[in-house]
Amino acid sequence: MITAKYLETMASYNRWQNSNLIAICDQLTAQEIYVERGMFFGSIFKTLNHIQNVDQTIHTLIHTKSLPAFDPKFILYPGYDELKIARVEFDSRLLSESQECSQDWLDEVFELWSERLNRNRKIPRSFYYLQMFNHQTHHRSQITSEFHKMDIDYGSTDLPFNPYYDF
Repeated sequence: MITAKYLETMASYNRWQNSNLIAICDQLTAQEIYVERGMFFGSIFKTLNHIQNVDQTIHTLIHTKSLPAFDPKFILYPGYDELKIARVEFDSRLLSESQECSQDWLDEVFELWSERLNRNRKIPRSFYYLQMFNHQTHHRSQITSEFHKMDIDYGSTDLPFNPYYDF
């Protein structure tokens, strides 16, 4: 489905975009980060927590072939500083693992029961990485939309401008 090089490209991109979010959030007041804004998860903070929660859940699935219990609104990190540290560490780990994985490992197929579809699904490990990156992009865009409303220029989201990737 995807190559190890693609995974590395997306892990690098993910790190860049999350670094941009953190850099902007670091300049906001606590009120601006925690205020309920009518976003799907309420606030910038809750949205960032949701992204991290899903990332860690998918990452566990990728490595254990088992889906842990999941609550999409669960707050993993009660404070912004803790969440920021976890995000940076997770992104570094994801990039390192992308540089070390084999194609065979990415192509390994998982067979998991889907309650929603009421059937077994056979999906390669790489598919779950795609889901992780797609999910992050979706929710980061909700945050950048809020930045736009606050007259904050988020900057580029274009892959070719990623300073962490050696093109």
